[in-house]
Amino acid sequence: MSKNTLNEIKLLFAAQEQHVVYLATLDSSGHPRVRPVTLMVTPSGYYIATSRMTRKAAEIRECDKVEWVTLFPGERGTGYIRFAGNTIEVFGQEKRQAVEENDYPVEKYWTGIDDPDFVVFRIEPERVEFIRPGENDALDVTDTFIN
Repeated sequence: MSKNTLNEIKLLFAAQEQHVVYLATLDSSGHPRVRPVTLMVTPSGYYIATSRMTRKAAEIRECDKVEWVTLFPGERGTGYIRFAGNTIEVFGQEKRQAVEENDYPVEKYWTGIDDPDFVVFRIEPERVEFIRPGENDALDVTDTFIN
């Protein structure tokens, strides 16, 4: 992928007030489940947060493979970026950094970052696709997102 394409993706992300993505997991019977979540983006990775006791957390613990997609509406049509990868629960400084760099509203739902019910997962990309707004063909941009 060219440096211009990476810059284009960064600008599309930056234009979003909040990074709402649609996260797909698998339930215990193997059926896909999709729900909107807030994506936390840092220089070191991509993170989601949830309550430890949710179905979403249980599904991630049972099968750590997830996908998320977010849309990039444009004048010529809608593009998207789609990540497929593995999840890893993070703790300590990495968890704190993801939350603080994104001004994630922890206190709205939990007592704080150290609340035992508050869990953060990093999503390690295995495959990343990007479609520019108004285009039909996905670009494989995986190499750019794998550290």
